[in-house]
Amino acid sequence: MRTLRVAPILIGAALTLTSASPALSQTTSDSYFDFLLARHLEAMGDTKGALAQLEKAVAEDPRSAEVRAELAAFHLRRDASDDAERVGKEALALDDANSEAHRVLGMLYAAKSDEAGRGQAAQAAEYVRQAIAHLERVTDNPAGLTDLNLHYTLGRLYTRSGRVDKAIQSLSRVVNENPGSVQGRLALAQAFVVGRDMNNAIGTLQEIVDDEPRVASMLGQVQEQAGRPKDAAESYTKALAVAPNSRELKVRRIAALVAAKDFQRASDFAGQAQTQHPDDLRFPQFRAHALLQMGDAPRAITVLEPVAKANPNDAATQLSLADLYSNAGRKNDAERTVRQLVTLEPGNADALNYLGYMLADRGQQLDEAIRLVRRALDIEPNNPNFLDSLGWAYYRRGDYDQAEKYLAPAAQQMPRNSTVQEHMGDILAKRGRWQDAIAAWTRALQGDGTDINTAALEKKINDARGKTR
Repeated sequence: MRTLRVAPILIGAALTLTSASPALSQTTSDSYFDFLLARHLEAMGDTKGALAQLEKAVAEDPRSAEVRAELAAFHLRRDASDDAERVGKEALALDDANSEAHRVLGMLYAAKSDEAGRGQAAQAAEYVRQAIAHLERVTDNPAGLTDLNLHYTLGRLYTRSGRVDKAIQSLSRVVNENPGSVQGRLALAQAFVVGRDMNNAIGTLQEIVDDEPRVASMLGQVQEQAGRPKDAAESYTKALAVAPNSRELKVRRIAALVAAKDFQRASDFAGQAQTQHPDDLRFPQFRAHALLQMGDAPRAITVLEPVAKANPNDAATQLSLADLYSNAGRKNDAERTVRQLVTLEPGNADALNYLGYMLADRGQQLDEAIRLVRRALDIEPNNPNFLDSLGWAYYRRGDYDQAEKYLAPAAQQMPRNSTVQEHMGDILAKRGRWQDAIAAWTRALQGDGTDINTAALEKKINDARGKTR
């Protein structure tokens, strides 16, 4: 038989051994006795004996859906998924309203949906649908309404299927009945996130984060999504109190501080993490970036140069160093660094695009720039950053038809990327489409603000308005 690890019981004790249900007491006296004996044997750890007694009970009362449902529940507790599914379906064939059989199959399909691997999205979605259908039949009766484990599972399933209102309703019941439940609050917060209600998601976790710092990591992620990076950094600090050696939490805290423009603390924490985890190249990259944002490019280069020298094949480090050189005005060193990386890794799409864009932005070696970016696009055909680079190279060569061909889809895919929107506006202006150019430049001003000169952009907009008049 195939086994399946059923999702752990996180809320309440839905699968504990309890007294017989009223329905079971209505079966024949022999099968009822066998059922009680099976419960006793299972409680004593004799699973083989318990299984034998339950199978005997089924043989003695073959028309009893209740006995078969109990046998299905036994198989579920033993992680025998095939047997649990088979016997659960047999019970429903005898009585389609049997709550225990619906509960077994619902929990079983919920577990299968969790275990469906990558590439099985359609199958996972079908398991979710079946699990919901069965568990909703359980909530139709009073006993189902009080089963917190069932509502927890059902709430998670609703979230996965996009039925956010029902998810919040089920999970709120769990949290209201068990306010200190970490799993319940995490699941409820996730439902709020899916419904884009960040304030309630944050509030759900904040109520217990001081007592349960295990939720601090998710709280930080939600705060980041809500555009509150400073708060997120503090939440990650609480999470690190529980898991002080977690590299990922350290990375998240530093990234949040960078987003909050607290570059000094970001640099300090990155330096500490670099000492603690010398093999993790993300920390010197973060430290150098923070120092650069603080205006100390020479020190940033000092931090990253030895790391890059020791790791010539690490593309992220090499590209970060090239950025530092470029920002420090050392254009030749930046080009040399990226060309060395392209030589070592001729199939590195990011390096090809970086070098191509660098040449295009300078207005130099434009034919080579176009060839380099086209090679990058051969590897990642729909990458909007690469499309922008190729469009910009054509713009610098004066081929505005080709420039718009590639830049238009890039601008559509990245509406908040200020650099891409400015490029789009520049092309439209060259073609005399002033109103469209103004719209693109306005989007650039309202975007992420990366690598733009606000005063220069505003001047472009004012000049274009003059031309439209």
